[in-house]
Amino acid sequence: MKRRNILKLLPLSGTIPFFGFRLTENPPTTGCATTSDIEGPFYIADAPATTSLAPIGAAGEVCFITGTVYYNDCTTPIKNALVDVWHANDGGGYEDDHYRGRVWTDDGGNYSFRTILPGKYLNGNQFRPRHFHYKVSKDGNNELTTQIYFEGDTSIPIDPWASNESAAERIIPLTVDDYENLHGVANIALNIAAPMTTGIEEGVNETPKRSHILNVVPNPFRANGVVEFFVKNPSEISLECYALNGKMVKKIIDKKYFTSGLKSIEIDTNNALDLKMPSGLYILRLLENDVPTDAKRFVLL
Repeated sequence: MKRRNILKLLPLSGTIPFFGFRLTENPPTTGCATTSDIEGPFYIADAPATTSLAPIGAAGEVCFITGTVYYNDCTTPIKNALVDVWHANDGGGYEDDHYRGRVWTDDGGNYSFRTILPGKYLNGNQFRPRHFHYKVSKDGNNELTTQIYFEGDTSIPIDPWASNESAAERIIPLTVDDYENLHGVANIALNIAAPMTTGIEEGVNETPKRSHILNVVPNPFRANGVVEFFVKNPSEISLECYALNGKMVKKIIDKKYFTSGLKSIEIDTNNALDLKMPSGLYILRLLENDVPTDAKRFVLL
């Protein structure tokens, strides 16, 4: 039964937006590629191309998920990868028309969607933990079928799939913003070898169209993390960190000149006042000659 309690989807006022997002059972994995999980009986091919999976007015907690799709080196992003997502509604039921959608990654491998937190449902005499179903592929090849779970879910230890040690990296934390919306980062690494180029090129004769953030490692992190980014042309680069309320927390790089190429810099967990940043979800924004070119989220535990 569909429940239609009114739920206002409040915007994140002042939040720095992402750039470039657009709508559009596996063998054992190698390296750090994401592990597979069961498909379940409710997959439907050719879901709508949309980043909004839940209908307006749907019951449940609003949830924003973002992430990056990588090759199996977990460093090189895959552009134009297809991320097919479906999940249960707030009551734990699957619907044919809602709570499913397809999105494609941008030039930096980023994807995002907005929905609600899936409900639980009985599997025999036990509840399955809340989860998102994923099918991720590049050009229709090397398709990965998997599931994303959430930290603190009391049903995980008794679930045969979520409790498997292979699922450990697919259990993600969720943070809450000022409007009580949930946010999570779910990165996916396909079992595809990265192109034998510079590590950031998609093909021998193809170069990135703009400076962009490749990766935040690890994500989430507790102490220090590393930002990897690519500079297209020699220029002044700034890297800013924002809280979800849109307030700048710190400038990691402030108008520093960089030559073109692949760069990396450490992020510490102190803010501009040299105080430890609270746990939560943050947004990195990259600027080239004062012009924003990319953004990526990371979670501080």
